[in-house]
Amino acid sequence: MENTVSIYKKFEITEITYEVGDNTVKANCELHYDNGNSVQTSILISHSDLNRIIARIATMGFEFNVEQVNNFLLEDGTQIIDYKLENVFGESVVVEDFQFQDVVKQIRA
Repeated sequence: MENTVSIYKKFEITEITYEVGDNTVKANCELHYDNGNSVQTSILISHSDLNRIIARIATMGFEFNVEQVNNFLLEDGTQIIDYKLENVFGESVVVEDFQFQDVVKQIRA
């Protein structure tokens, strides 16, 4: 599903999970409609779009606290990165008018 979030005015990513070396990032988020309704969902986005989102949040005056990022190393050598954006930025952050550059796939409604 391309540009899943473009139909929403704003969104809040609550948690990020990805495997090091993988091309996609799983983002749990809340999408906000113009009419005040919202829906919680999970989407797959690119690392490039994640970096653009983090850069956008940083321009809003938030600092990224890397100490709050969980890094799991599994026995087979797989490395999983997981963090809640509320923890790394100190509070919940809503991003408005963001256009994804790469394909976005909704994996749960």
